[in-house]
Amino acid sequence: MPRQRSPEAGSSRPGPQPRRRLIARPAGLAALVVLLATVSACGGSQQAATRAVWPGSAATHPGIGPSHLSVAKDTSALALNVLIADDGNNRLVSVSPRGQVVWQKRQADPGEAFVSRTGRTLLIAENARSVMLMRRVDNYRISYVYGLAGHPGAGEDRLSDPQTALETVTGEIVIADHDNCRVLLLTTSSVRPVKVLGAPGQCVHHVTSAPVSFAYPDAAFPTPDGGLVVTEQRPAWVDLLGPSDALLSATPLPTFSAPSDANETASGELIVTDATDPGKVVELDPTTGTSVWTYGPTSGPGELDRPAIARVLAGGDVLVADSGNDRVIVIDPKTDAIVWQYGHTHLAGTAPGYLHDPGSITLVPIGK
Repeated sequence: MPRQRSPEAGSSRPGPQPRRRLIARPAGLAALVVLLATVSACGGSQQAATRAVWPGSAATHPGIGPSHLSVAKDTSALALNVLIADDGNNRLVSVSPRGQVVWQKRQADPGEAFVSRTGRTLLIAENARSVMLMRRVDNYRISYVYGLAGHPGAGEDRLSDPQTALETVTGEIVIADHDNCRVLLLTTSSVRPVKVLGAPGQCVHHVTSAPVSFAYPDAAFPTPDGGLVVTEQRPAWVDLLGPSDALLSATPLPTFSAPSDANETASGELIVTDATDPGKVVELDPTTGTSVWTYGPTSGPGELDRPAIARVLAGGDVLVADSGNDRVIVIDPKTDAIVWQYGHTHLAGTAPGYLHDPGSITLVPIGK
């Protein structure tokens, strides 16, 4: 029988610097609120108006119906919907800040899924099938494929256990090709990569000079200035590369057993999870390599179990896919309390409000 733990809060150790939660409301939301008020005053249907004028994709729509948040229910913690790769349930789910299921689709082996800047396209890394898919949110049609499903390889148009696929600021696709120990940058116009960093068989940490090589890259996240954050697993390092691939910093993670999905925060720090049980989330200063904030209770309702990814929200709270606990949570770093939770701790399920081994989370931009 799965162990069940109350998901009310984490440890009470305060973070080093108080952060004020600032909720940034998307521009499209303000327009929708005004229009809904107008329609309502004229006796119209709010639901019909939402379908008619909402500028984003189906995954960005405001939720309707009951909330399915469990215990921690601070709906101000999020300003946008969250797309969850619900790996154990073979599906993708978009959840509103109020915990309503807005959109969901079946997706075999979703692995990790991220969203384009418009919020209308999904980039899905199917780890086990060694393929990357792009799907349109609204009709769910495949618009691009890289790799041959079920046939891992190291040549052009081949992947081997891809871990992440994201859109860069210039519209390219960057893939962490884990077992090939390389990072690929692609466009949809060709199967020939625009750029390849690392090489199959060269699975060592060497980033100080060209040609670089990576020790099993678990993730490659674009930065706003055109650089990359690469997470290496064996041994554990986080590398920050500039727009021209020049090394800006390389931070060893000697206390990490399974570093996962490091990415850059808006303030220029790095945040990375250790996907172990118990797991932890660490925010790092890339210049010094020192910890700015660490969250890693080893017991109680705040304990993490194989957290896959953490993202810092606009106001400083931290969104985490707590995979082994079958939940997605938001942590307030001022108090280390869990203030928002979707999913029931260590209780997998398919009904609204339940998850099974969520592998990734990403906010869904409204776009145009």
